[in-house]
Amino acid sequence: MKNIELIWAKRFQQYLKELFKYLRFVFATSYIAVIIAGSFAVAYYMKWLQVVPYDFPSEWLVSTICGVLLSISSPVTLIREPDQVYFLQLESRMDSYFRKALKWTYWSQIFAVLVIYCAAIPLLLKVESPSLWKILLGLCAVLILKYINVQIEFLNHRKKQGRHRFIDRLLRMSLSIIILKLAIEGEIIFFFIFIVIFVVYEKQDRKKAILEPIPFDYFSKIESTRMARFYRFVSYFTDVPFLKENISRRSWLDFATKLISYDQKNSSLYLIVRTFMRTDESVYLWLRLTIISSFIAAFVNVPFVVWVIVSALSFATIYQIKHMFISPRGVRMNAFYPIPVSNQQIAVNKLLRALMLLQGSIVLLSSFVQSASLISFILIIIIGEMTIRFTGTK
Repeated sequence: MKNIELIWAKRFQQYLKELFKYLRFVFATSYIAVIIAGSFAVAYYMKWLQVVPYDFPSEWLVSTICGVLLSISSPVTLIREPDQVYFLQLESRMDSYFRKALKWTYWSQIFAVLVIYCAAIPLLLKVESPSLWKILLGLCAVLILKYINVQIEFLNHRKKQGRHRFIDRLLRMSLSIIILKLAIEGEIIFFFIFIVIFVVYEKQDRKKAILEPIPFDYFSKIESTRMARFYRFVSYFTDVPFLKENISRRSWLDFATKLISYDQKNSSLYLIVRTFMRTDESVYLWLRLTIISSFIAAFVNVPFVVWVIVSALSFATIYQIKHMFISPRGVRMNAFYPIPVSNQQIAVNKLLRALMLLQGSIVLLSSFVQSASLISFILIIIIGEMTIRFTGTK
């Protein structure tokens, strides 16, 4: 049997190759939108810093956001289903494999927290004016806490196979928030006391976990679930042929199909609406982008920024849902019925227009929190209609 570290190295190379293979499609199609959105976000953030009140709870805000991200530390093990059999004889030598896996988990997840913490430094300096050593202590706390959280979450998976994971994560989140706030405030004594508590918590978990057999079947399941989330995200930008759609029964949306009159000419519309309602990917996509548009319309007070973002999200919503229906893994129920293709296309357009109007109406209602403006609603309708008419159908 090969050296266990060589097995990790080979799998890691294959994993990176798979990531870059699909991420290049993501960046190729959306890097302009990311640059524009990032530029607007930075400009708005700098403008907001000039008027932020001095009693703003910046320390709590930064500690909470970073603490939540620090506590979410799912391990990247790259364990596969056949390993349930082939790795059993290597169980006593798996420590070196998991050390490599947890090292990658740490460095791949710490970057987002560091970016947010560094971006929050101007806010802390504006409101709290902390000393440089307090900022650096907070940075050290982020690095230490992420390492401990990664170790504890892995041990929780190994020992309990995910049972009581919510309670464990909630406890680690609370400790991370408190420790990070103590670091930013410069409370060194209490900071080290809570760090010791956290380390003792990790050591106790480790003593119990090493007595348990390695649940290779469980690790393979969480790894396949993690990759499925990645492929589902990538599918918004390019086709992933082997991706399986998740189907859920949503009885609370049955009223939508009841609105369709019982007629033979509406057969295609009924099937398409039913497919949309039961497909997790399509429903969550529309819901997610609608919530983001509504949030932007409600709380961003720069009209041009709002118009650009809601227009971009309107295009993304209609284009991606349309792509779901015209891709090879799109609507399959129609294949069992003798319905002309033209009727299917008309039905898809009706569904897209209904979703477009509903999204625009929600954004319009959200804008009343700040200002009653019809421009966002009109832009959503115009961009959505143009997307329906001028994007490809093959």
